[in-house]
Amino acid sequence: MLGMHKAPGAGERPMDARNIGIKIAFVVFLILAFLHATALSVIAETAYSLEISGDGVTKPLTLTLTELESMEQYQHVYSTINTWPTKKWYVARGVKLRDLLDLAGIKEEAQLIKFISKDGYEVTLTVKELLKDKRYFFPHLKDNHPNDGRIPGSAEDAVEVEPILALLSAEGSDNPDDMNDRDALLLIFGQRAVTEQTNHLFLKHVSKIEVLSAAPEKWDPPKASIPSGTVVPEGTMITLESKFDNEAKIYYTLDGSTPTVNSPMFNWSSSRWWSLRNNLESVNIPIELKEDVVIKAIVIGPGREDSEVVTFTYKVDRTGKTEDPTKVPGGPPTSITLDRSEIALPVGSSFQLEANVAPFNAVDQRIIWSSSNTSVATVDTEGLVTVVGEGIAIITAKTAIGGLEATCIVRGIGEKKRDNAIGELPVYPSSAERNSEEEMGISVGSEPADELISAEEVDEEIIVSNGEGKIPGRDGHWQHLENKREIGVQPSNANVLLVTGNDSSQIRVYEITLGSAHPIQWSARQKNLSFQIEVIILLLFITGVGKKYVEFLKEL
Repeated sequence: MLGMHKAPGAGERPMDARNIGIKIAFVVFLILAFLHATALSVIAETAYSLEISGDGVTKPLTLTLTELESMEQYQHVYSTINTWPTKKWYVARGVKLRDLLDLAGIKEEAQLIKFISKDGYEVTLTVKELLKDKRYFFPHLKDNHPNDGRIPGSAEDAVEVEPILALLSAEGSDNPDDMNDRDALLLIFGQRAVTEQTNHLFLKHVSKIEVLSAAPEKWDPPKASIPSGTVVPEGTMITLESKFDNEAKIYYTLDGSTPTVNSPMFNWSSSRWWSLRNNLESVNIPIELKEDVVIKAIVIGPGREDSEVVTFTYKVDRTGKTEDPTKVPGGPPTSITLDRSEIALPVGSSFQLEANVAPFNAVDQRIIWSSSNTSVATVDTEGLVTVVGEGIAIITAKTAIGGLEATCIVRGIGEKKRDNAIGELPVYPSSAERNSEEEMGISVGSEPADELISAEEVDEEIIVSNGEGKIPGRDGHWQHLENKREIGVQPSNANVLLVTGNDSSQIRVYEITLGSAHPIQWSARQKNLSFQIEVIILLLFITGVGKKYVEFLKEL
């Protein structure tokens, strides 16, 4: 009938109520989605912040990724050489390190800058070497040879470049189109000389910078394989070596001038690679003595002051009456010394002691290492001392023949604090080096720095196990590993035996544990993943809201 309408039946609700319910559910959904996206963005920003602190700055600060991106950006191509050594290019874009440190108020007395990655790896450089020494891009780095870092390129047309924390970069390329944010924030800087090896210091995923006023330590000076002042036959070969053949480089001259970073380098290939080369002496080439000579040598490396310059003089006998001292047995040891008589280290720290046996050509140079108190300090078969507790321990190095001894007092002091200098760094092959080595069946550790070593560069220089539990030593010597049943925790009163070859060569056996392994780093910035995460969670959220909405409709 006109003007009449049907009243709602039992259990029914007006349509307006249903519409209002739908609108409320939709609004709630939008609010929750917005809050979730905002939270993820905040998390992403926090995860990629940069903290600058230390007693070398007046205004410690933390910068978010957005703040870093809003700062003035610096872009350039960088030349570099890794420790194999191999030449390569990088192209990078980011914030000048000077700008960042100026914001934090770097003090005039600041001497060290420590960069710390998200996984805890550290690179320490001096303020002098990073900010005061001029660093360059060498466009002719690859002249004379495109890859081999032993063959110097030309230093002509060098362009001064700034050290930066790169937000975008590309390894092995000079094309900006190849840049990505995979390694951000990447520490990258130029070379002081066309032969300087810097690639292993390019730390990726930098999250903290500590600026310190503590004075840097000094590198120990290099040694020669034959004592200075020796008369030698023509053609005698001299090698130079450093306690830090992996971390630092030996530069030398033969004309009496003072060596610098521009002088010839002796240890082109770092010790981390020596077991992979069967032609080490064709890379780190011994110095042939053809006439009377004065060799001056110095150790230069990151995070410390240069060593003292040492001088070695040799007279060459051309009569043929003088024997090569390296081929004449020197009899039993007559003395043993250590390079330190006393050290004080925080608990958890390590220090590499070096023993010197005389004469240099002693027929038996085996050394027995021991600790008087292993609850304070332990020592391994190569003299690596680790402080495990507070107190005092005496480390003794004793010759296996004759029982001659040298000691070092070790004081364990408090808990470990972060070192102010580069210290005795544990060195692991880098991620890129690891990729190459894994292709060849070699198991290694990890490191943030990228040093790409291809199979072609290795060029059949890999020395593999012969199935008898042996590892290669220098000059063709072999040393057996311990039997598996002998490997384990040393008793507290145990002495540790170091077996060395007659040529004083030593082999370090690394123990790899999973307990201290670092989590795998994401290959791109987390903020690039946040969108994908948001989509996934959003779908899950929609699914839940949809289910609740269906239940709501059924109740209407």
